[in-house]
Amino acid sequence: MTINQDAAVYATVLAPEQRVTHALARPRRGWLQVARGTLTLNGQALAHGDGAAIEGAHALEIQGIESAEALFFDLP
Repeated sequence: MTINQDAAVYATVLAPEQRVTHALARPRRGWLQVARGTLTLNGQALAHGDGAAIEGAHALEIQGIESAEALFFDLP
C-alpha cells in the first residue's frame, strides 16, 4: 500500500513489561492507536480502542501492561 504523504506507520506487539521507544523528530507529530490490550505511552495508561495524539514530544516510550498490540503513525 502506498501513502502519498510524508508519513510512516509502525506496528508493535508487546508482552507485559516489554518496552519500545521511538524518537520523534521536530516538528513531527504522531498518533498511537491501541488495537488490543493495555499499555502506557510515556507513563499514561491506554486501553483497547484508545488513541493518543502526540505533539511536542521528542521520545516516546510504549510499555505493555498486559499483552498489547498498537499502531503508531509518524506524521508531518
